[in-house]
Amino acid sequence: MFKPLIKFCTILLTLILVTNCERDDICIEEIRESPDLIILMLDIENKIERKAPSDFSILAIGNNKELPARGSLDSVVLPLKIQENIVQFEFIINQGTSNENIDTLQINYNRFDNFINSACGFRSNYILEKSPATILNPGNNWIKGFTILRDTISDETNAHLGILH
Repeated sequence: MFKPLIKFCTILLTLILVTNCERDDICIEEIRESPDLIILMLDIENKIERKAPSDFSILAIGNNKELPARGSLDSVVLPLKIQENIVQFEFIINQGTSNENIDTLQINYNRFDNFINSACGFRSNYILEKSPATILNPGNNWIKGFTILRDTISDETNAHLGILH
């Protein structure tokens, strides 16, 4: 007597669970995180030609940790802060030599949040300001200028900012 009732309840419960799961109850891995800034290192003489700096590294200001290499020598991927509209990094060439040169950059952007769904919540996207970067330590700078390649940072498929050197 109880076996048919248990079987019926199990089938009914399974049907309820399967039919109540909605599309926005699942967050797809690709849209979960906010995008990073992609920077191309470009030749000052030929602004469309990539040029890798020599003995190049980047330090995040605030924690003095060298950022792990993501990208190639002529392009870098940098995280942006979701609580602020600026982020600062030290771009270092000829690291560890007598010709070491450090340029401290401030990246300027505006953040806007998009609601994805109930499972993912909000995702931050960014728009570079008209003056996308500022060199904070003027002097013998190896970075000569900046060019916006794509002002909206909503994915990591194309470069957003070019650094001329």
